[in-house]
Amino acid sequence: MNQNMLPTQLVIGCFMALSCAPWWVYSQNGDNRTLVNMTLVRNASVLGAYCLDGSLPAYHLDRGFGAGARNWLLQFEGGGWCNDIPSCLERAKTHRGSTRFMNKLEVFSGILSNNASLNPDFYNWNRVKLRYCDGASFAGDAKFDNGTSLLYFRGQRIWRAIIQDLLPKGLGHARKALLSGCSAGGLASFLHCDNLTNYLPKNTSVKCLSDAGFFLDERDISLNHSMRSFYEGLISLHGVEQNLDKSCTGFRYYPVQCFFPQYALKYIRTPFFVLNSAYDVYQFHHILVPPSADPKGHWYHCKLNPAACNAAQIRILQGSVSSANSFRKIQKRYAFGIEFLLPVFQKRRDVHKFLLCSLSKRVARNMVCC
Repeated sequence: MNQNMLPTQLVIGCFMALSCAPWWVYSQNGDNRTLVNMTLVRNASVLGAYCLDGSLPAYHLDRGFGAGARNWLLQFEGGGWCNDIPSCLERAKTHRGSTRFMNKLEVFSGILSNNASLNPDFYNWNRVKLRYCDGASFAGDAKFDNGTSLLYFRGQRIWRAIIQDLLPKGLGHARKALLSGCSAGGLASFLHCDNLTNYLPKNTSVKCLSDAGFFLDERDISLNHSMRSFYEGLISLHGVEQNLDKSCTGFRYYPVQCFFPQYALKYIRTPFFVLNSAYDVYQFHHILVPPSADPKGHWYHCKLNPAACNAAQIRILQGSVSSANSFRKIQKRYAFGIEFLLPVFQKRRDVHKFLLCSLSKRVARNMVCC
């Protein structure tokens, strides 16, 4: 790769990672915004499905119409994670851990828009935003209670409660379904993709998409597995391991690695699209160069402005991209219906056209798109 081209690509990659919700289409006209009411899952308590603070989980549903009336787009909200009691207690006091602090009206734009000119492929689908309030990508099933503080780690039950609430509203008769998510929500797409098919008719066309959710199990610049350590704490606290794919956990020496898409992906049977920029901001700032690995701030200016990276830092970044590309090659050999959209696209519409072309066709072992 030409090093002179790298800063431009880095900027594009950073833009893509930061703009994943909403993405593809965008309107600056506030008058055309679609505001969708929050729906609390009233029966969630029967399943023990609660947000971190004990509040009921929620989603926003904008009904489809016309030719899209029986098609469903489900989008997991993103928003990071909490992996210890102090951080989860703090999170429980915010909209990331409680529906009590969430906006009751949510703007549906981008891929969730009902404007045909802005979102021609999904505007008339049933579009759902699953609110994120558990702190573990909708995957935990545990509880913490020390007599003073109480936290519910019930992401898996929240997922089940929301789906069961949507089934009688038409999801149970879907012709097409796309499960998507961004960042931590993109990770949730990996974790729940196959499970969604269990709720739907066998003739429903189901596909999944992760946007900026392909988090790597890689060493940081200090040669430590910082992200793996972070996830180990999360998995233990939230009781996630029991909900990971048994095909994966039975094969891995460290079962917790199955929380990482690079290990879990080849066990996913449902057609899957992976959209990740080559230089993802989170991967760069928290996996490759986390604060703990750079106590003296040698990477400060490089992280703030990629154009300021020196030659040695650029080589390290290029090595990280090569690592990501190696997983793309592995999955193309072993996984069914997987398509990586990893390269940095110059125009978001290029990504849109590629994805929609693939969605409109039957995905086979060697996926071919127009």
